[in-house]
Amino acid sequence: MGNQFQLHRRKKIRVNGFVIDASNITLAKWIFQTYPETTDNVKVQNQSLRNTYMNLLCRTIGILYHTPLGYLTEAELTKASKDLHDLTQVGFKLDWLHSKFDKVSSEKKTSEERIVELKLEVKKLVMTMSDLKVERKNEKKKLKKQPSWIHLA
Repeated sequence: MGNQFQLHRRKKIRVNGFVIDASNITLAKWIFQTYPETTDNVKVQNQSLRNTYMNLLCRTIGILYHTPLGYLTEAELTKASKDLHDLTQVGFKLDWLHSKFDKVSSEKKTSEERIVELKLEVKKLVMTMSDLKVERKNEKKKLKKQPSWIHLA
């Protein structure tokens, strides 16, 4: 039998001097329309490396803009931070993306801290509820006791 695997070449498209994956075309156009200065100072001349950096930028944006906070891991945030640093080092102007990173990091931290607070609050409420159940049980026992005045005779 012949080889059942087919090789699919990813379609690449040239946008503003970068060759990017076709899946990133909408995002790349958005970057160049919204933040046209983003690539003005890119120092890398090697076309392959330039393309790699642009695809890295697209992946980083995807993580920061499209991953719900609850699914965003600390490792992903750390990698995004490192990637932003690397992109900035080669000349990408990413003040806007650094701001988004800071906002996402802060929101995630705040949400995680609030979750811890709520867990503690729930724990306290469970303890209070348990105490109230015991108190209720004791009150029910009192109601079932015969009054002391019945035993007088």
